[in-house]
Amino acid sequence: MVLCLIALPMFAILSIFSAKYRKLTLESLDCILRTATFRKCRSGLDDRIKSSLTGKTMRVSPKLAGFIYKNYKLLSWIILIIFLWSIYGTSVGLYNYAKYGSCNGTADTGFCVFDPSGSNSKISEVDMYTQSEVIYPTLEANDPIIGSKNAKLTIIEFGCYACPYTKKAEPIVKEVLDYYKGNVNLQFKTFYIPHHNLSFQSALAVNCAQEQGSYLEYHKIIFENQETLKFEDLSLLAGKLGMNATKFDECMSTQKYKDEVQSDTLMGLHAGVRGTPTFFIGNNTLVGPKPFRTFKAFIDKELK
Repeated sequence: MVLCLIALPMFAILSIFSAKYRKLTLESLDCILRTATFRKCRSGLDDRIKSSLTGKTMRVSPKLAGFIYKNYKLLSWIILIIFLWSIYGTSVGLYNYAKYGSCNGTADTGFCVFDPSGSNSKISEVDMYTQSEVIYPTLEANDPIIGSKNAKLTIIEFGCYACPYTKKAEPIVKEVLDYYKGNVNLQFKTFYIPHHNLSFQSALAVNCAQEQGSYLEYHKIIFENQETLKFEDLSLLAGKLGMNATKFDECMSTQKYKDEVQSDTLMGLHAGVRGTPTFFIGNNTLVGPKPFRTFKAFIDKELK
């Protein structure tokens, strides 16, 4: 009966492609039902599986075949336990992936068979670290808010304007803010990555744009032009948005907001950020451009 439990789903799947397995599927089902009602299994399927397995093993190793024959019941139970555990593990992984976008649920770490490439967790890794104690990031009055200023929950994002994964997360962030309009907003903190071209300069430029009241527009246009962006484009884009070019260029040439950019980056390092984008939602940390359902699961929990 034990192996019939394992054989039933296998035979059921195989019966879709071959008629011979349909009879075996019915035999497995009949055996399980009869055993469950304290009746003797008539098909002898368990014994046939035992004989077939022992016979095939005999050709390779008589000793192993003897061991299997003598311990058939015990081995059957071990296989059943492993089989049921694998079903449980797969079910939990599917549920977590459907709800959080990761097989590991809120842990958000480790291998996921449904996302083997880790595409939902890719980041641009930083090559500088701090060994200090992890300090959760805080909201700052001089960093702009995207969304309603009176929202109940603020997501803190550490992102790099030259990071392709930060750009990939932008439409998801917009979807989140639109869905929770009035209840959730976001504070974007510039986290520059030295090996990314124009990462530091772009962060400076966005702060210079904020000075002229064009933060949101410049934040958006930088990502739209990320792939082809050159240094001179930073000023051209400012002019395209109607900013004062002289004032913008002076802000850039003096690196007026150098300390601000470095302060945000250092805050990220102290918070344990190892790459961009990294999101902080309440006490939860999301790494990489996660799907909307992942954000929703954590945000709903925080709003409650």
